[in-house]
Amino acid sequence: MKSLTYDPPIVWQEINDGNPYTPWSWQEEHVHSRVDAKRLILACGRRSGKTTAIKAEIVREALKPQEEHFGMLHSPYIYVIAPNYELTMKVWEPVWNLFVGRAAPLRHLYKSHDKTRKLIELITGGRIQAKSADDPTGLQGDRVTAAFVDEAQDLNPDAWASFMPALADTDGRLVAIGIPKGKGNFRTYWQIGQEDDDRYYSASVTSLEHPYIDHEDLEEFRRDLTEAQFRQQYLAEWVEDDGQVFRNIDDCFDGDWAEPNGSQYLMGLDIGKMEDYTVAYVIDIKKMHIVARDRFNGLDYTLLGPRIAGLYKKYNCQTVHLDGSGVGEPVADILRNEGCSVTSFKFSNQSKATLVSTLAAEIEHGRVHFPKDDEILKKELELFEGVVLAGGAVRYGHPVGYHDDSVMAAGLAVMKAKKRRNTSSMARRSDYLTFG
Repeated sequence: MKSLTYDPPIVWQEINDGNPYTPWSWQEEHVHSRVDAKRLILACGRRSGKTTAIKAEIVREALKPQEEHFGMLHSPYIYVIAPNYELTMKVWEPVWNLFVGRAAPLRHLYKSHDKTRKLIELITGGRIQAKSADDPTGLQGDRVTAAFVDEAQDLNPDAWASFMPALADTDGRLVAIGIPKGKGNFRTYWQIGQEDDDRYYSASVTSLEHPYIDHEDLEEFRRDLTEAQFRQQYLAEWVEDDGQVFRNIDDCFDGDWAEPNGSQYLMGLDIGKMEDYTVAYVIDIKKMHIVARDRFNGLDYTLLGPRIAGLYKKYNCQTVHLDGSGVGEPVADILRNEGCSVTSFKFSNQSKATLVSTLAAEIEHGRVHFPKDDEILKKELELFEGVVLAGGAVRYGHPVGYHDDSVMAAGLAVMKAKKRRNTSSMARRSDYLTFG
């Protein structure tokens, strides 16, 4: 039975959508040849092929024969973990499809499953279970023989603390893969793997290790990211973070305020709360040039409709892209009643990070222009900071005593204008398609 189930060349003949799985050079070198490493830690670039390698290694671990640890026999019990449910499913669903269903390529090894618990049991005695780190207490368990962690850079400390003791019961194996970001457990384990500890193995794998990667795609990704983000996410480099978010600021303050001239405009609006300012920026979509601003405080949000609508109508804006959290929705209704088209953007930690990253990339690559004398925005951009949290996530904001209202309003304007420009470019290209 062992030769029929555990031997990787035999098992892997069927796990690649029914076709043989042939590891690429990096997958063989850094994953499949490291079966003796109790802690396998890989910092990988996006699209490097890590998910395929993880799937193959999960199968191999699950089909191991029973092993004795601390005087007890243990059948394989595998955890598949990611920071949240959606990310966990990206790894879990391909594994599920290998065993569950009449057409599953490894159906002959299947015994039973529990869809609610995300659990598969095999006739060999092995079990595989999906676990999300959304609820760290759900990661606690007994006699886990291996844990596979994807997007490990974003796993919070409570999650690590919950499942790592379960590996101690069986002298279990940890395989953690993510991008090189943050200073939490993932970074610590990777660093240990670079030192003289035989239990640990760590390596970095760039996206270029994918043998079929499209280099034009990589250049497109580079255009949409800051240099630090590209080095992290595709070149698999640990980039030391000094907290500064926006770079190349001075070069982008090269424009002037401008009256409407028949171009296409839209507005970004951040609504002030209490002592904060309400800030509205109008951007020329074609030129990606901020041309007008209104900034004020001390005005109740129920009264700002006519003022904002006046600026909107002066420039015949296509839409107002506003912060839809808090009083945002009531303000949106007020502006709609004033005749404005409104697009709501709901702020969360993740969506704010996306907005900030978009603005940072446009500034760093010199693709957006601000009025030379907008000293308030310039100062806010210089002071704006990103603090890396223990789990690897980044909290963005302003130092105590300062504001970031102008940054948020500019970000809302730039993000929407960039999307409108991209949509317009695609539409123009489609005009040249012919069918004969």
